[in-house]
Amino acid sequence: MNSTRTTLLVGAAALALMGAAAAQSQSADEYQQRQRDLVELASVFGEMHHIRRVCEPRLESDIWRDRMKRLVDLEQPPFEAREEMVKRFNDGYRNAGDHFPACNRRARDHAAARAVFARRLVGRLSAPLREAERFEDGPLILTIPQSNDE
Repeated sequence: MNSTRTTLLVGAAALALMGAAAAQSQSADEYQQRQRDLVELASVFGEMHHIRRVCEPRLESDIWRDRMKRLVDLEQPPFEAREEMVKRFNDGYRNAGDHFPACNRRARDHAAARAVFARRLVGRLSAPLREAERFEDGPLILTIPQSNDE
């Protein structure tokens, strides 16, 4: 789960490079998909926040909440989108709490499955960065190799 967590963190940090300027160059459909993906990612962060607090309270008490705050800070979504992201984070946290009040195999398996889903979201959200990497005048992107154990 550490490598998945690192991937999500790197992906969230990469999203910061896009910012509001990238959103202006997107089509309306791309922008709406991006907002849906951000809301879904916020929900996963909420679920992870609950499960990791239950399963690893000494190691990760507020890491996922902090990541959510950082994502919102870096993304700077419009007010309504920000409110939806926060709502979905909180809903994800509550739903995970309802389904996983204690740390057990089901909770860990759920967290792992949601991390895989979030990785796909981060991949889609960061795709414009990979595209910009192809152009000389685009931003410098550092790519971190992924291990095969995920």
